[in-house]
Amino acid sequence: MLRAVVGALDGLSAGGTAVLAVAAAPADAARARAAGAALVDLGGAGRAAIASVRAALPGLLVCAADEQADIVRDPALALRSGAILACPDPAAASRAGLPASQLLVEVSPDRLVAAREAGYATLVDLVDQRVYRGADLQDAGTLAIAAICAWLGATVIRTSHPGPMRRAVDMAESIRGVRPPARAARGLG
Repeated sequence: MLRAVVGALDGLSAGGTAVLAVAAAPADAARARAAGAALVDLGGAGRAAIASVRAALPGLLVCAADEQADIVRDPALALRSGAILACPDPAAASRAGLPASQLLVEVSPDRLVAAREAGYATLVDLVDQRVYRGADLQDAGTLAIAAICAWLGATVIRTSHPGPMRRAVDMAESIRGVRPPARAARGLG
């Protein structure tokens, strides 16, 4: 059954950089959503876990290795199900045989601008990013990389720490002027 997820990437990028949180279980997905994630990566989760996340968290996009997922890493599965294909690089995206609106291309931060200029929606994976030896995944360097990627227009940033990552992305987008203010206040004086 083909789902209407194509175009979801346009909706994500229109709202700035989205955070894709790694979640081991539906409860982790709920915590990630509360921390600001727009997508969750459930890894090898099956239909039951995906259905549970969808029922509890409507509108949250799910990345998994199942045809019920919104984002998959298998080109044949993406063709069959209509899901967005997360490609490991631009070369794989060009070989996939899918329209650009159905592709999410994984790039390193230094290749982000070139992939965006080529018209691809981009995924920067910061789950295993270590800025210096022995660094904690939430260290300032990793958050700075996330902020720079948001500044450069990354579509999605993948992380195990959605809260700090969302704050770093929001800060960069606020400084850049592409994020609307949380509230408007007018000073009289």
